[in-house]
Amino acid sequence: MIVLDMEKEGRDIVNTAVREEKIVGRGLTSHTLIAGDPANPAVLLLHGAGPGAHAASNWLHLMPDLAENFFVVAPDLIGFGQSTIPDPSPDNIMGWIGTRVEQCLGLMETMSIDVAHVVGNSMGGALTLQLLSEAPERFGKVVLMGSIGAPAPRTPELIRFLSFYSDPRPSRYRQLMHSFAYDADKFEGMEEIVSSRYKIATDPSVMAVAAKMIDSMKVGIEALAMPPSILSKLPHDVLIFHGRQDRIVPLDTSLYLLEHLQHAELYVLDRSGHWSQLERWDVMRPMMELHFGARDWAKSG
Repeated sequence: MIVLDMEKEGRDIVNTAVREEKIVGRGLTSHTLIAGDPANPAVLLLHGAGPGAHAASNWLHLMPDLAENFFVVAPDLIGFGQSTIPDPSPDNIMGWIGTRVEQCLGLMETMSIDVAHVVGNSMGGALTLQLLSEAPERFGKVVLMGSIGAPAPRTPELIRFLSFYSDPRPSRYRQLMHSFAYDADKFEGMEEIVSSRYKIATDPSVMAVAAKMIDSMKVGIEALAMPPSILSKLPHDVLIFHGRQDRIVPLDTSLYLLEHLQHAELYVLDRSGHWSQLERWDVMRPMMELHFGARDWAKSG
């Protein structure tokens, strides 16, 4: 994959250009997008689990913005993108999450990141909560976006998402991707997203493992719900975003997290589906950067 230079006028290209590296940690190889000055606070970005998802599809557009103040690291989580899939691969959802916990901690060790802020989107939110529970000292402040990790009913769109590989035709994939957005007809670049992600989702070299992984979610996604006894012990400051019109993950999940986390704030974003970071970045960026202690926002406060 070629990572585009996302430089904007007036930026330092050395700090904001996105580059890609293959990084080995704890025996797992992560295809990783990196931007920013390593001397700045680290921010780890963890993407969701839709078919064809990977770090670039979730984060590439916003990494140069965050790189102005932070050292930004976004891996393709194991089972997605170009990160190496272990052999044998996990056969259940908790096995996949456990492998990704080892992946993230190993990546941080190899990159000499002692503590990182973390952003978890959807499935990446459940992974974030697992990381916080296992290694709380390795993480600073937290952002969750349309996160799973709470008891919740399966929405019709989530059921269709989990059944995608039973009938992976282009027309069904287009319907699935459209359901992620607030208004797909007005979503800029939607057809490019559908085309590029469908190509990845149905690549024969990864499709068998991807189908196995999605099937593990179909039968075991409820196991990702974090009990109050764990959530209530997490000391981290957590900023939660949830799209008001999210059809994939219901708002009830974020309300559950708000109820049981020690230090949490929830912001419900109107005109936003499951892709808040794509649809409402104008609102999310200043709030996230203030939350993480960005220099410019801290001065203005």
